[in-house]
Amino acid sequence: MSGWKRPMIGRCVGISACAFGVLFLTAGCAPVRGGLDLKALGLAYQLKELKEPRPNRVHVLRVDLASRKIRPAVVIGADPDGDGPAESALADPLKLANDRSVLAFINSNAWDSLADSAGNMNRRWFEGQPVDIHGLVVAAGRMRSPAQPPVASIWVNREGRVFLGDAPGDETVGEATAGFQQIVKEGALVVPADGALHPRTAIGVDEDGIVMWLVVVDGRQKQYSEGMDLHELGRLMLGLGCWNATNMDGGGSSIMGLVGGDGRLRVVNSPSGRRFGVSRIRPLPMIFTIREKSDPKRSPVTDTDSTER
Repeated sequence: MSGWKRPMIGRCVGISACAFGVLFLTAGCAPVRGGLDLKALGLAYQLKELKEPRPNRVHVLRVDLASRKIRPAVVIGADPDGDGPAESALADPLKLANDRSVLAFINSNAWDSLADSAGNMNRRWFEGQPVDIHGLVVAAGRMRSPAQPPVASIWVNREGRVFLGDAPGDETVGEATAGFQQIVKEGALVVPADGALHPRTAIGVDEDGIVMWLVVVDGRQKQYSEGMDLHELGRLMLGLGCWNATNMDGGGSSIMGLVGGDGRLRVVNSPSGRRFGVSRIRPLPMIFTIREKSDPKRSPVTDTDSTER
């Protein structure tokens, strides 16, 4: 494997659907629908606890679209000003994911605030804040934000295949999101070691565009999970089997939600934001979700107080 000189050493924990609920704080919630079989739907979650070169907790969701039971879908917040400069308003990601078909979600595109009349930017991030999204966003065939090469885009075509690269051509795009730079290209690591450690979110695909990997690395939590640089993230994605992969927005935005065996959607990672020592979920302009195609007939219930740490 290109650039792999010192393997990350740790233990890998697989979570089966029947035992999935034990990973989370349940906050006293009653079950909605028991016996949810994520594996049969094409989803496999894994928690990797790495010890070298530093402590890290890596959340990996393998998504096999060959099952034809699930599909990727982008969910974007409300457009606060129509034809104005804002492309979305920040919202609690659990509220964005509050649909009974959503099985999993991660954060995706980067964004920034809009300058006020004095040219100042408010980056304290609050729900309802108008923001400008960076890179391509298409939800249900409708584009909210255009592609911005060389930012890497991820898109789903009419046949349900997933592509990752500079930008789609003239083909019909059903769903699309964007990250920063591509870190794995055609099976090769394409980023150098840069030394900057952060919480990370990444999306990778196999050569056929049928299997995806959604990855979140917790960070900025000393001796618990300290984050990765882009080179380490790229090596991780290569090791999972990615043909192409990109670094998404990270830092305090990095989040992964997943439905447990009881049918409830919970945050499985430990977002780095803190308020009075308690994990704080950052509002986001959009999320990238995996949905069940058939009607799962369960209530759209989420746990807002269920982060892992």
